[in-house]
Amino acid sequence: MDKINLDNYKGIIFDMDGVIFNISDAIRKAVDDSVNKYQLNVKQNEVMEEIALLIEELQNYPVPKIILNSYNLLKVQFLEGLNYFKKLRIAIFMFNQFNKYKDAESSIYDGIDKLVSTLSKHRKLAILTNNKSQYAEEILDKFDLSDFFGTIIGFNDVSEVKPNPEGILKILDKWNIKPEEAIFIGDMTTDIDAGKAANVTMICVASGLAQKQTLKQHKPDILVDNTKELIKLFSL
Repeated sequence: MDKINLDNYKGIIFDMDGVIFNISDAIRKAVDDSVNKYQLNVKQNEVMEEIALLIEELQNYPVPKIILNSYNLLKVQFLEGLNYFKKLRIAIFMFNQFNKYKDAESSIYDGIDKLVSTLSKHRKLAILTNNKSQYAEEILDKFDLSDFFGTIIGFNDVSEVKPNPEGILKILDKWNIKPEEAIFIGDMTTDIDAGKAANVTMICVASGLAQKQTLKQHKPDILVDNTKELIKLFSL
């Protein structure tokens, strides 16, 4: 595996969930609970990314607004064939189960705090998430990582979220650096597409929310299997 030469870069942008904050187990348990409760015919590994994207969207709304926006939110393959009200019940149940597990059990990936701390001594760091920027701030505060990130961009700071490159370009503009001087680290196909559209070096971590073969099809510049490999990539 090739190493990253930091001399070529001035800034590194991190996605939040799936790169810094490990929500995979919380989603898996929420899926299992939903499959058992509603007798859904789905394969967990095939729906993880779609459910992660749905949960990411649901986190941006209070429940009344979820209901108001549910027609568009619930256009997901794993709920195809079900009537509208059952879709809504399943989505809200899954979302509530996810929040329960996330709050009780989720943490940052092993070693990511040391990597972030070390990289911050060399380069500017930012967070780009499709969630609220406040959500990212709360997670960073909880795990004592806030001081390492001078810039946090959430869905409330842009007009178009990933896979649109707007958030990345906004960070580059703030830093006053060129795309080729930046790295974006994500874990989903939407991250890869955003990074490629912004012409930055795109590193994808196969954290388990998206299938590795699917990630390969979107052609990130570098694909690693886990956080341990990501840390080795920088060899700091």
